[in-house]
Order: sequence, then structure tokens, then C-alpha cells
Amino acid sequence: MDRGNPLQDAFFTRLFHGVSDAIYVIDPDSSSILAANEAGCRALGMSPEELIDQSVLSLNQDVTGPNQWREISAAIIAAGNYTFMGRHVRKDGTDFPVEVVTDYLEYKGRGYLVSVARDLSEHHRHREHLTDDELIRALLLNESSDGLWDWNLQDHSLFLSPQWFRMLGYGPNEISSPTLDTWRNSVHQEDLERVITLLQDHLQGKSSRYEAKYRLRSRDGHYLWVHDRGMVAQHDLDGRPQRMIGLVLDITESEHYAAELLERSQRDELTGLYNRRTGYELFERFLRDCRRDNQPLQVVMLDIDHFKPLNDDYGHLEGDRAIRHVADELRRCLRADEWLFRWGGEEFLLLFPGMDRSSAHGMMQRLLKHFNAVPFVTQGGESLELTFSAGISGFPENGNSIRQLVGAADRAMYRAKSSGRNRVEG
Repeated sequence: MDRGNPLQDAFFTRLFHGVSDAIYVIDPDSSSILAANEAGCRALGMSPEELIDQSVLSLNQDVTGPNQWREISAAIIAAGNYTFMGRHVRKDGTDFPVEVVTDYLEYKGRGYLVSVARDLSEHHRHREHLTDDELIRALLLNESSDGLWDWNLQDHSLFLSPQWFRMLGYGPNEISSPTLDTWRNSVHQEDLERVITLLQDHLQGKSSRYEAKYRLRSRDGHYLWVHDRGMVAQHDLDGRPQRMIGLVLDITESEHYAAELLERSQRDELTGLYNRRTGYELFERFLRDCRRDNQPLQVVMLDIDHFKPLNDDYGHLEGDRAIRHVADELRRCLRADEWLFRWGGEEFLLLFPGMDRSSAHGMMQRLLKHFNAVPFVTQGGESLELTFSAGISGFPENGNSIRQLVGAADRAMYRAKSSGRNRVEG
């Protein structure tokens, strides 16, 4: 068969161009359109010259890249026939809903995909093929941005709409007979128990509807955040649920944005350390855990020595750089289970859950030695020795509350300053 014109026979050429549905012959490897009938060109608003050799990736809104095309193509070849509901894009950029039936055919040792695309926006063209209810359902499924699901509790079968599969990166009809396990196996393990509990609560009548936010695994192994909601739509004569329907919406982008805002609210803008508000929240958690497990907790209040003269003599920008220098050096010397917070101004708070007083003293002495060996360099290239004064308090000996422990550490820090600075007390 000639690659440029795979239809040579005059009768079949006339038949090809005479049918009312759009037909496309596609190279399964490259995704190039090898031939299109007149209806196919009209549907996309292109001439044959504009359309031939274009990739279906540029014409199908729901196929996002070569990797997904290879997976879809392989799935079609393996099954021989697939039906897909998606959106085609015209030359002018507008799109329209389609139902695409694709077959895999071989001719003279070479494989081809033959797709017949039916425009679902023109209802009258296919009412003879669908009942009114089926037509409405098909149009709603195609137009909705949500993935629709319909769960039969009697036989445990599960209908998942084309948008559900598209959302997760699957090809057309790739999962032929989905069940509840199809969905269950896609839910992130950390979310599954919570989501199942919410689902059971609704089935047992404890909630008026089912609603959950959780993560679903896509075909490439990444997880999407989804907002899932539904309700029982049918009961038997004894009031037992028989059918449940719902919608799943991809909220990944909004969840990432919310997580970014939360992270920003927890961090100090200058140093990137956790801020005082987050410090209080974590402090309360660590203190509760140490009370429960009968473990010590050491609290260190640390203040940069002679910071005001530095700030006055060199300016606020150099003062900010000095604070960042201290934060970076402290962070570099601490382990993952040793916590550092910007408490305000030139003050920092450190928490050492599970550490005894002697170990905390040893840690702070090593930090002092480190700071004495690493000067702060101004933007003008001048080396300045930065030191700090620190006070230590501990649970349970110095108190049983955040207020008591911070107060004791603060008093110890001022004793260190009064004793000559560049030292640790407590």
C-alpha cells in the first residue's frame, strides 16, 4: 500500500468519501493521519492537504503526548477494537464532542488504525442508534469535567465514565470490566481506610451523602488529588442500598496551591525556618509525646550577640544577611530530629525531644565552637565574628508547660548575656 494514499481502489475510495461519518486512517507508530475522508476534513475545518500527515495528538484534546499515544495505540492493537469518547479540535481552535470507534487492520504486512468519529453535538445524526436516555447520558458524560461513577451493590460492578479514565491517563476502554477493586486499588494506601469509612458511613445512613478528598494513582504512577462525592440512588424494599452514583473531580492544582499557601504560612520569610506560630504547634506536640512516653525535652533560647550595633553600623540589609547566616549555620549543624525555629528578631528557639540536659549542653558548646570558626562576611567583604548567647531549660525539671519552659530558657539566656555573652547557661 502506498503510504501517501492507502486507498487505491476506485470503488472503496468513493465509498470512503461518501459516508457521512468522519473516517481517519492513522499510523499506529507515529500517530500521523495517512488519509481522511471528506466528512473528516469538513469536521475539522481543514483541506486534505492541511490534514494529511498531521499527528492526532494535535487534533485530539484528550491525548496529551507521545507516551500516552504509544500506550493507547498498543491497547487498541491488543484488543482490535475500541470505542472512545473525547473532543476533537478544529482548525480554528474550537472543539466538539465525539464518539470514536477505532479498529486495527493489517494490509500487506503493515498495521493501520481506522477511526470512525461521530460528532455528538449533532443529536439528530445518531438518535436512531441511541434511546433518548442513552443519548442524554452519553452527552453528559462527554461534556462533564468530572468523572462519573455508578456502583451496583448487588453484583459489585462499577461503571466509570470516559472522563474518569482520561483523568487518570488511560486509553479508551482499556479497563474492560471495572469493579470496586479497580477503584480501590487506585486509591493511595494512606487515604484508603479513611475513604472507605466515609463510604460505609453513608451506606449505613450515618451521613446524608458521601464526600471525600483523597489521592488516586494515574497510569504513570503519579497521584492526583480528587474531590469525590456521591449518594445512594436506589434501595430495595427493605431499605438496603442497591445502587450508588457519584462524581470525581480532579483538584490536584488547587490542592498543590493550598499546600503551598500553608507552607508559606508556616515559614519565616527571611530565613525559611519554621516561624513562631508553627513552633508553638510543634512544641505542644513534642511536649505531649514526651509526657506520654516519660521522655525528656530540652528547650534552648538563642540570641545573636551585639546584633543592634551591627544592624546600626552596617544597615538593615546586612542585619538580615547576618540573621540568615546564623540560621543557615545552625540548620547545617542540626540533625533531622533536632528542631529550629525563628522566634522573632534575632532570637531562635531550638527543641531537642528525647535529649537529656548533658547532651543538650554538649550540642550547644559544639555550636558555639563552630560559630567562632565561621565568620560572617558582609557584602563589602569584611569578616565579622558573630557569636550567640543561649539558655537551656528542660522538661520535666524546669516546667510542664510551654510557658514555663520558654520562660526558664529565656531567663537562662539573659544570664549568659550578663556573664559575658558567647556562652550557654542552664
